[in-house]
Amino acid sequence: MAARRHRSDVVVIGAGLSGLAAALHLEAHGARVEVLEAQDRVGGRVHSMRGPGPRREAGGAYIGAGYRRVIGAAERLGVDLVDVTSMLSFFREQELVLDGELIRQSQWPDHPRNPFPERDRSLMPWTCHRVLAVRENPLSTPGEWLAPEMAGHDIPVHQWLAGLGYGERAIRLGYGLNPSFGDEAREASALLGFFRAAFSVAQRRLAPAGVLGYTACDGVQRIPEAMAGALPREVRLGRSVTAIGWGRSGAEVRCADGSEYAAPHVVCSVPFSVLRGIAVEPPFPERQAEAIRSLSAQPVTQVYFAHRSRFWEGDGHSPSMFTDGPAGMVAAARDGEDPEEVTSFTAWAMGRNARRLDALPTAEAGRVVREAVEAVRPAAKDQLELVGVKSWGRDPFARGGWAFFKPGEINRFASEMGRPHGPIRLCGEHLARDARGMEGAMESGERAARDILSA
Repeated sequence: MAARRHRSDVVVIGAGLSGLAAALHLEAHGARVEVLEAQDRVGGRVHSMRGPGPRREAGGAYIGAGYRRVIGAAERLGVDLVDVTSMLSFFREQELVLDGELIRQSQWPDHPRNPFPERDRSLMPWTCHRVLAVRENPLSTPGEWLAPEMAGHDIPVHQWLAGLGYGERAIRLGYGLNPSFGDEAREASALLGFFRAAFSVAQRRLAPAGVLGYTACDGVQRIPEAMAGALPREVRLGRSVTAIGWGRSGAEVRCADGSEYAAPHVVCSVPFSVLRGIAVEPPFPERQAEAIRSLSAQPVTQVYFAHRSRFWEGDGHSPSMFTDGPAGMVAAARDGEDPEEVTSFTAWAMGRNARRLDALPTAEAGRVVREAVEAVRPAAKDQLELVGVKSWGRDPFARGGWAFFKPGEINRFASEMGRPHGPIRLCGEHLARDARGMEGAMESGERAARDILSA
């Protein structure tokens, strides 16, 4: 059968926030754009799991109050936002679980298991390295993280914390419980932590007074859905790209279903962990190819539960916990009209915790997490009902929750990995320069579009 060939000015691969931001910017300046998406939905790693019972946000859970690009898109496209400050404040309530012992936050500063230096004994383990990254940050603005003079900070988090007087136990507790980057402090760059901290500080300055964040009516995924709806041509769903080739006449994108798309320019917004599986000819330059091969993506697995009773009232502890076991962080969601009413529970497992759960069938993963909760909270026995599991590590269109740099990788290839390759422009949260998360995804998509327009 002859291949189905389509021609346009630009082909955008991926209909997440980054690809859609690029497509909208290009269309606004007169380009004819085709957007290809491998999944049967738009949004990428922004995924609102809608169905019976409370909605579950599998990715892009909340919109930072200073996310000007994301909030601006919602306002322009008529997506109603809801201030969730009263709900987000409850994330500070969680108890600490170490070796099966429930420790209240009020007990932690004087607790015999607290190994932190005297100055920092009031810090909870899940906030420790974040607070220190703000306090000790060499960056005055987020964008400085790629400056040559910051190269000396591209060292292991372990080395940085040790330099602040933290011993091994303190480092394991202050970074290694359910970490956001890698499995432990030797696997992540301190400079990446400084970038994240500088972005958080900048966000607080941009946020309206007293506002922590927003969600969208019917889920954050409504924003990319509205962005896709604003395009003059529908996003082509179910188009899994297998190859990108280019020559003097431009680029050609081939999909698994046999369809082909030709254009002078291509915007590729898929994560590097997915781009590795796409044949690109001619191949990327050596340093850029190394980045695509090696940039890590953090395993993130979420396990969702409904609850049969307010069991936390039976043991007198907060409903949320941060644990050193397979459950990771167990967060009580409050997504109803009453911000004090717990509507569901989500266990967030990262790194090795996520990989352990990913190796199990869904029901077994739920059982492991449920039993881990019940072991420290007898009042929870038979009170949690598994609703579902979302593994970003096992998702073939993501292969991880977000990208992170290992020590030395920022110096080695961060400045090279987003360079244009012939007619191909790369974008995505992993290529953001001044922002993180959803805001960073849109930043990089807009930049890729501007590069094409200027060319």
